[in-house]
Amino acid sequence: MRRRQLYKFAVCACVLVYIYYVFGVRDYIYARSFDHEFDYPLAVDIRPAVAAVLAGHEPPLAPINYYPHRFLTNSGKCATLERLDLFIVVKSAMSHLERRDAIRQTYGQENFIPGIIVRTLFFLGVDPPPKSDTQRRIEEEMAQHRDIIQIDFLDDYYNNTIKTMMSFRWLYEHCAVADFYLFTDDDMYISVANLLEYVHERTDSRSRNGTASATGGASKKDGALLAGYVFQSAPQRFRSSKWRVSLEEYPWNRWPPYVTAGAYVVCNRAMRLLYAGSLFVKHFRFDDVYLGIVAKKVGVAPAHCPRFHFYKKSYSREGYRRVIASHGYSDPRDLITVWNEQNSVA
Repeated sequence: MRRRQLYKFAVCACVLVYIYYVFGVRDYIYARSFDHEFDYPLAVDIRPAVAAVLAGHEPPLAPINYYPHRFLTNSGKCATLERLDLFIVVKSAMSHLERRDAIRQTYGQENFIPGIIVRTLFFLGVDPPPKSDTQRRIEEEMAQHRDIIQIDFLDDYYNNTIKTMMSFRWLYEHCAVADFYLFTDDDMYISVANLLEYVHERTDSRSRNGTASATGGASKKDGALLAGYVFQSAPQRFRSSKWRVSLEEYPWNRWPPYVTAGAYVVCNRAMRLLYAGSLFVKHFRFDDVYLGIVAKKVGVAPAHCPRFHFYKKSYSREGYRRVIASHGYSDPRDLITVWNEQNSVA
């Protein structure tokens, strides 16, 4: 009887240890309070440094996060423009040639809406050497369309933050004249008309309620718009999860509010604030969370817009009339079909 009890005790102890280890119970218990202790590096007020960068002055703090990558291609799409209404930044994978072609035929068209100036570029990384057949096809694609910015980092899921912030750098250095910038993955449905309607409603409302701040930070009234589908969530600590984050990597119990990376829009001021802020904020491998961290540190509050769908919204002609973005369009034929129906004359 005693041996059986010891056996049951040992089994229970093993189960508890397994749960404690695999489900990351320790990490949940010892996570620090986001509300009271958040101080992600640099653990100082970075807004004076951001203000200095934006003013073209030497910042009082040394930058800690500048990605050592080069733009392998460039584009003259902004060279002769003093302003444009919208710049569409598409994060694309190297092998997704058909998706890029579908985008060029749909929401990526630059002259679709009369009187509205739009530019579209695709941002890609590279494959490891030697040169692949995919790279050769991309070079042919670039020669034909001249709308791809390729960067010399490995095009991998965990390098999405590099892709995002290098696209911010390119915009900051080469095209800081757009009123708004839409960042989107290449498997999204996008309505440019609905997007412009939304941002103009937001900015008109803000201009009635307040004016721009003269400092490097941003308040709810200063026009620094960062909008999309906003998440308020916590890190996953499960050891089996693709998205597991250890306490060493991120010791707090919640993320800052962040917009899902599938599609989001920023105004000109927010683009510049977020890029300058990223120079003083330690790299993090999830791009949407990273942008949320930077936004918090520069004082930009993400605006939730339910018209951005991080999932694939079930399609109906009327149901999509006010949709700005919907995820799940990995099949280029679906994107073309839905976009054509939404933009046909009723």
